[in-house]
Amino acid sequence: MRIVVVGAGVSGLTCGVVLSEAGHEVTIVAREVEATTSHAAAAIWYPYHAAGAELEAWANETREVLERLCYEPAAGVSPIDFHVVGEGVLRVPLMDVTRYVPYLRARFRGELVQREVGSFDELREYDRIVNCAGFGARELCGDAALEPGYGVAVVVERPPIDFAYADPNDPLTYVIPRTDDCILGGYDAAVPPDTSEIAKIVERCRQAVPEVNGNVREVKHGIRPVRAAVRLEREGNIVHNYGHGGAGFTLSWGCASAVRQLIV
Repeated sequence: MRIVVVGAGVSGLTCGVVLSEAGHEVTIVAREVEATTSHAAAAIWYPYHAAGAELEAWANETREVLERLCYEPAAGVSPIDFHVVGEGVLRVPLMDVTRYVPYLRARFRGELVQREVGSFDELREYDRIVNCAGFGARELCGDAALEPGYGVAVVVERPPIDFAYADPNDPLTYVIPRTDDCILGGYDAAVPPDTSEIAKIVERCRQAVPEVNGNVREVKHGIRPVRAAVRLEREGNIVHNYGHGGAGFTLSWGCASAVRQLIV
C-alpha cells in the first residue's frame, strides 16, 4: 500500500518507521524537517499535557519499546531516575533528541520530502494519508479544538547530576540532562515567551537543582499541539494522529501501532 505521512516530528517519523517496516511504501512530507517541535523537546517518558481514553495503553506500549532501545547505542535512549514533585522517583527512558531523531530518520525505509501541504487533496495519489501534522493540523483539518501550547527548551552545560527533575505544578519546571548538555524548562502558555521568561526559567531550575549552570548555550522554541483528547481515528482514507500535547515522544510508538491497525 502506498502511504503518505504528513509531518516529520516524532509522531510522523515513528509512524513512518512502523509502517515502512510493516511492508508499506511510505513517503513522509513535511514543511519542517530540521526545525520541528520535536527537535526542541526534552523528550523524557512522561505523559504530560495530553488526554484520551487510551492514553495509558499508548504510553505503556511506547515505554516498552523505548526500554528495548536502551540496548541500541545509536538510538540515544537511556534509563534515568526522574524526580517528579508529588510523585517521587520514576525510572524512565530519556531520549536525547540530537541522537534519537537522526536514529528514527535512519531507520525509516522510505522517502522524506520537504514540502508544504495545504490540503489533503494534494495527496490523492496515495492509498492512505496519515496526518501527523501536530499543531499544523489546526489549519489543515480546520480543527478549532487544537490549541497552541508554546514551549521553550533552554540549553545549558550538563550539570554533574545523574537524575532528571520536574515540577509539573504551575509554573512548570524541569531539568533534563542529556549526553552533552542539559535542557531547562519550562514554559507552557498560549503566547510566545520573551527574554524575561527565559531568565525566570533558568532561575527556577537553579533553585530546584543548584548544580545547574546558568550560562545559556541556546534557546529552542516549539508549539505543543494541545487538545482536549488526542485525535487518533480514521476518516475515509485519512488516519489522524495528532493532539499529543507535551507527550509526543511518550505516546509515539503506541500511537504508531494504533495507526498501523487503522491503515488496513
